[in-house]
This record gives sequence, C-alpha cells and structure tokens, in this order.
Amino acid sequence: MSVQQAWQPPRRIDAIDFWLRSRLLATAHALRETLRPSARRWHGGDNALADAPVLAQYRTPLWSDGRAEEFPLVAGKVQNLRVARRAFDAIEVPAGEVLSFWRQLGRPGAWRGFVQGRELRGGCVVPTLAGGLCQLSNALATVAVRAGFELVERHGHTARIEQAGAADGDAVDATVFWNYVDLKLRAKHAWRLEVELTDSELVLRIRARSPLAAPAAPVALRRTNDAGAALPLARGCLSCEQTSCFRHRPQVDVGPEGRVAVLVDGWTPEFARYLREEHPHAQRLQPAPLRLAFWRLSATGWHRETAVPAQTLWAVSLRRALWQRLWARQAGRRQASLIDGQRWLARALASRLTPEHTELVVEQALLPHLQRIGALDGRRVTVLASALPMAEIERRLDAAARYWPGDATLRDFRADPALVRSETLALARAKAVVTPHADVARQLAKLAPQAALTQLDWMLPPVKAAAFIERRGPPLVVFAASALARKGARELAAALQGWPYRLRVLGSPSDDAQLWRGIAHIEHMNWQGDWLAGASVVVLPAHVEHAPRAVLRAVAAGVPVVASTACGLAGSTGVREVAPGDVEALRAALQAACIP
Repeated sequence: MSVQQAWQPPRRIDAIDFWLRSRLLATAHALRETLRPSARRWHGGDNALADAPVLAQYRTPLWSDGRAEEFPLVAGKVQNLRVARRAFDAIEVPAGEVLSFWRQLGRPGAWRGFVQGRELRGGCVVPTLAGGLCQLSNALATVAVRAGFELVERHGHTARIEQAGAADGDAVDATVFWNYVDLKLRAKHAWRLEVELTDSELVLRIRARSPLAAPAAPVALRRTNDAGAALPLARGCLSCEQTSCFRHRPQVDVGPEGRVAVLVDGWTPEFARYLREEHPHAQRLQPAPLRLAFWRLSATGWHRETAVPAQTLWAVSLRRALWQRLWARQAGRRQASLIDGQRWLARALASRLTPEHTELVVEQALLPHLQRIGALDGRRVTVLASALPMAEIERRLDAAARYWPGDATLRDFRADPALVRSETLALARAKAVVTPHADVARQLAKLAPQAALTQLDWMLPPVKAAAFIERRGPPLVVFAASALARKGARELAAALQGWPYRLRVLGSPSDDAQLWRGIAHIEHMNWQGDWLAGASVVVLPAHVEHAPRAVLRAVAAGVPVVASTACGLAGSTGVREVAPGDVEALRAALQAACIP
C-alpha cells in the first residue's frame, strides 16, 4: 500500500522546469499531429441525429467548490466552459471516427474569450488561463463510458478539486492539458453530442440510433488512487494560508453569489420602478438614449434612473440609430433593422459582462441574441418581458391575415426561424419573468411554467382629467394608433359602418384609401395636438399591442376605453375588453361606452 506524501509548498524552480518540459512536449505533439493527424475537427449544424434517442446523459454542478474564497476561480471556470461549449454542442461524429478534445476545441486563448480559471498543479488549485476545462473532459469521458464508447486516450488527475469529493459513483476522471494530455473517444456507430449549461449544472447528452452498448467502467477510471482511497483534496490558491508562496493571490471581495447585471434597451416606468426596488445595486449596462434623430437625447431614459454608475454604450447606439433612420420609412425592412440593432446591442452588452456576473436581468428584446452567443449559459436569468414571444406574434398576424387577405401589412415581416427558436429556448431557462402586460403574462405562464411570474401594475401618466364637453352631434371615437391592420383598423372600420360616429385617428393615415369608406367625419392627428379633447371613447382593438401608452393616457384622464385583450389592460379601471378580430363585440362595446 502506498503512503500519501505530505503536501509541500511549490517552488519557483519546479514551476520553471514544468513550463519548459510542457512546451517541449506540446511542440513535439503538434509536429506529430501536423504530419499524421490522429483525429479531425467535427462541425455541428447537420442535425441528422437531432431527434435520435438519448443513449446517455450526465449532469455535474457548476458552482460546487464549497470554499467561498475560491469563487473568482470558479466563476472563471464557468466562463471558460461557456466558451468551450460552442465547440462541442450539436456535433455529430461518424461511426468509427475519433473525437479528440483538443482537436475539437482548438488552442484556448484570451482572444477567444477564455479567462483565468482554476487548474490542478502539484497538489494546488492555481489560477491559469482557460482553467477549469477538466470539468468538461470529465463529463465527456463519463457520458461516453455510460454510452458504451471506447476511451482511446485518457489521463487521470493526481488530486481532486471539489471539497465535497466525487459526485456520482461512476464518474470518470479525465484530465487534459494543452495539447499533449488529451481525451479521445470512439464509437462503432454515428452519434451526436449535446452540451448545455443551465444556471447550476453542466449537462452532456449523447444521442444515437444504435442501441446502447454495455458500458465498460473499470476501476482504473475511478477518482481513486492505487490503493482505492479517494484522491487527496487540492489546496486552493485563494483560500490557502501559505501567503509566502510565489503563486499566492490576494483575495477578491466578490462574495460567494457573484454580481447582478441589468441589460436593458428601452425605458418604461414599470421596469424602472421594479429595478429601483428589486435591484438597486445591480450593475446596469445600457445603450445611449438616442432617438432616430441621433443628435437629440431622449427626455427619459435609464440614464436618469440609475442609483449606481451605469455603463453606457455610445458607439453601438450611434451605429444603430443611423441604421434605423436609414430604413425608417420601409415597413418590412424597418422591423428587420430593429432586430439588427438589437443583435448589435446584445453582443456589445455581452462583451461587458465579467465571469463574476452570475445573475442577469435582461430585457426581452435582447434575449434571443444573448442565447445564440451563449451569454446566458451558467447564469440565473430574470426576463423583463415587454412583448409576446415572436412565435405567438406571427401566429396572431397569420390569423388576422386569413380574415383580411388583401392587407399586405399583416405579412410584411417574419423573424428568422432560428431567432424564434433561440427566444423559445431562452424563455425556457428563465428563473423569473416580470411584466405589466396581462396578455404577455398569460402567454409566458404557459411557455415558461418553471419561471416565477411577477405582474407589475401599469403606471398611469400624470395628466389632467378630461373636461366635460356637452356633446353636439355624433360621438367622437378616437383610434389610439396609426391606421394599421395589426392595430385593429379594419375591425374598427367594419364596426363603425352604418352608425353616426365621428372618427379621430391618433397616428398616421392608412395607405389604403378605401379603409374608412362610409365614415363621413374623420380626422388624422399624426401624433400631435390634444387628441383627447371632446373624445367620447378611445378604442384600440389591436391584434398585437405591447405598449398601450396612448390608452393608458386615456385611462388616466377618465375617458372610457375599449381595447382588445391583446393590449394587456385586464383589470384597469374604465376599460372594456373585447377579443381581437371580433367586430360584433367591438361594435357593442363602443355603443355601450358612448351612452351618456
């Protein structure tokens, strides 16, 4: 039986010797692989096995060190796993081919987003660039053994990092070190690898259409030494009392829970109040409050709501403002330019995140873009939901288009299916959803049942109560939007036929000259003037409406309101709700609202 040696403080001469030998071995290995490659790099995107049965799955915790002082290195490890996941997720390996950890990942460098993590060296957990990738190699070896694969090459650790000891009884120990300490595996059939980072776990799945082979798990693969005892616990650099060691690093005051980052785009009073109350000390990342006329600052904005200094992204904000101004008057391309700007902003915001940001409060428009680049991996996510999911928006517009097939505005834009799927995946991982919109709350309760839902109260604008004006002539109906089909303009035109109403359109007129045919008295405000003056009722029978600010102004002024359920105003005082597209219910609600 071997006797475990007592730990000795590392020496600088030993570190220099290790560095020289490792560089020599890495160079020699690179030459061999150049002359005679032992494996190739596999690419994702084929999806031939995306619906194949799951042969094996393995879950391992991300934040499990157990020593609060080691948190900065654990956070760095999780960041490195975020970067590495993109190289392994959704790859498909043909039958009989070898998957090499390093060939698949490539050289880990700071230019790729890798940061200081933790590496086991000489019985110590030391800070090193791209440290922590062994958690991925351990999980990959374990799930491969469970699926009955052959481990062509595998190397074990000499100590364990986690304070709690080994996780599962059949966990496989497989260390890696660039580039000559590798993990290689092979199967007799084609297979697919899926890698996921939840807020608390690293999850690996192997899919294949071939039956599960008998897994081989010899004792040599276990996390034990030659005597069968558990490997010794490595000393952590940030929690070690050997302050005289040349590797010693001063403690970083981050806290065991990390930091919260708020990623926002637009400003709403409801979300501003929520953030002031629930996340007053969170770090806020935001665009500059520019309008399409980019030289003018917005009158309100997140920059006026921050209790702590916020990071404002001026460069990407200016680029986005110019781009959206270029396409502002082209209906279909305008919506696409908005998504372009959200993508640019999401990437810029993600680049400002640090490994210590373990919780994100994200505005919904940024969510699918952050999901696609992996910025949500390994983090708790709270969604500031200001809109319906894109899939639901398209479904509603398609339903409206079946009633009004001649209206091209109902089909002028559809999102990229990959972006829609990314939003669905991001919502599925949310831990909390916050919204003031009743209809959005209903939809997300079904789409993200695991998330804690908080419905905020709408904040009414500070307006004076509407003065009573004795009615002379037909009632005045105010349409609180531009004359667009998705805002319910066609249903309103049908509901007003044959009745003595006057109509005031708050926004811009329709391109269809026949829309309001049969209505004698009509005026267009183009978003100017006192549009509530003399109003008998304000109406918004929209199919899709996420920001009913004009209707809220009418509610605050005490003017009767008729709105569709899509406006999300359920429970608001003085609001009659109708189903979108229901002309008869809309006509009845308007008549009831106009009765003195």
